[in-house]
Amino acid sequence: MELLAPAGTMENFIAALESGADAIYLGGKGFNARAHAANFGIEELAEAIRLAHILDVSVYVTVNILIGDSELKALEAYLKDLERIGVDAIIVQDLAVAKLAQRVAPKLHLHGSTQMTAATLDAVHFYESLGFTRVVLARELSLPEIEHICKNCTAEIEVFVHGALCVCYSGQCLMSSFIGGRSGNRGACAQPCRLPYELLDSSGTSLLPKHEAYLLSPKDLNYSEHMNELVAAGVTSFKVEGRMKKVSYVRQVIGTYRHILDTAHMDAADADALASGFNRGFSTDYLTDHVGKSMMTVVAPNNQGKLIGKAEVKKGQVHLFLTEPIEKGSLLKVMQDSGSITYYQIDQNWSLMDEKHFVGKPDEGFAAGQVFLASTPKSQKQRGLQDFSAKLEVHGYLSINTDREQPCTDLTFVLNDGRTVTVSNEFEPVYANNKPTTLEKVTDQVGRLGNTLFTLGSMSIPDGPYMWPASVLNALRRDAVEALENLLITNHETAWAELAVEPQDMSSMVAKGKVQYSEPMVSARIDELEAVKAAIEGGAKKIIFGGDRLQRKPYELSIYEQVAKLCKDHNVLCVFATLGL
Repeated sequence: MELLAPAGTMENFIAALESGADAIYLGGKGFNARAHAANFGIEELAEAIRLAHILDVSVYVTVNILIGDSELKALEAYLKDLERIGVDAIIVQDLAVAKLAQRVAPKLHLHGSTQMTAATLDAVHFYESLGFTRVVLARELSLPEIEHICKNCTAEIEVFVHGALCVCYSGQCLMSSFIGGRSGNRGACAQPCRLPYELLDSSGTSLLPKHEAYLLSPKDLNYSEHMNELVAAGVTSFKVEGRMKKVSYVRQVIGTYRHILDTAHMDAADADALASGFNRGFSTDYLTDHVGKSMMTVVAPNNQGKLIGKAEVKKGQVHLFLTEPIEKGSLLKVMQDSGSITYYQIDQNWSLMDEKHFVGKPDEGFAAGQVFLASTPKSQKQRGLQDFSAKLEVHGYLSINTDREQPCTDLTFVLNDGRTVTVSNEFEPVYANNKPTTLEKVTDQVGRLGNTLFTLGSMSIPDGPYMWPASVLNALRRDAVEALENLLITNHETAWAELAVEPQDMSSMVAKGKVQYSEPMVSARIDELEAVKAAIEGGAKKIIFGGDRLQRKPYELSIYEQVAKLCKDHNVLCVFATLGL
């Protein structure tokens, strides 16, 4: 099982590593569907991959937009760069990207984006045949549908379990492009589904209740209570949406799902933690197959926040009665019974009566209703590797190597799982005349691992009054760290290489005795029987017949039979189009 975390910045990436992610997905500076995220340059991405692979965490890069012909040369160079720096897989929507990657960067695994709309077992089998090692299912599937697909395919199955939803099927939306000229399939969605709309009848009268203008804004996914069922269904990877979210969201959500997966249990603290993160209200309606108005957050399209109390208006003041303490600077949202929303910033204008009771005369107006914690003051500190809390523990063993012609000093690092590296330094330890190097001194020098992903658990040195200069111990430490990093990275890359699959010959996907082609073919869209004959005589190898246009009557069944026979007799692929184009 894999917990897959989002990262839009290096800070979020570190937070995902620290919070227990098994894999992290992110985007480069181009060719990805989150163009407005900070994203990663190649060198920053290379460093992120190095850190992740040391911890045996996989990194997937989103190359998930539709590509234009003029971009193919730049895309080819980009894919080669991704392979060079050790990216484990790319997430793609455009099959041309997949085909190009297989040719120029064959070490990259292919993961089919949810925007491929893989909603059926047949779709998953199709992507398997093209060499995809994983398919991200459409978010609209129910639990039985997910289980059916998992149990009848060989590709790994990835499912979104938390985060934002699109009102359109698997993100296949053109509203942003049509309304504002910003294409979601090019990574620049303006999110028109989060805007207010009017719903009018034929006379122009509004049909909406007051304060319910956000008809197209879905709530967020939250499958935390169904994780055991999804595990039992056979899902490989559990994906959290949020490459544009804050670092606090990554820590909170990934850490919570890590606990749920590790314990196979969800408790009240987990539910509370997820409610504290960014959310528009939660929905499980797709998974439980009960779609409807309950999926929508019609009152407001932004962060609902965590319910933490109530607001009352008394004697010209607003009283906030909270269920937990909050920091000064927090932003609270009051949801009134009418549906209207008022925001209060808890600043110097609010008096603290006790740790859970605030009183004020806010400029924003007087509001009574449920109180939600919308956000807390942002910490300005960015945590680096010095503060990283998920380091690998190593045990050091300093020894004198007498197997060589000239004795030298060895340093061995051993991980808790038994993996080991040993490095040597030409320095031959000598007996100290005055002060031998103590265990405490060696531990201090070798334990200076702050800017690495390791921490020293214990240290051992030879018996005897030996002396080692600090410069020798520092050199041994640096060499041992480098050797251990290289070992762990190599182990990760070797394991990934063993998971690779070869795309199948497309001709083998056609049943024996049926049409098989390996060369480019001419396809013809035809709507008359006589034109089918002419197209075949002209060299067409694929006929797309029909469309049943609105201005004409549907074809008789016998017409379809004749077209099918013509194509079969001439070894031509036959497709029936039953919808007008």
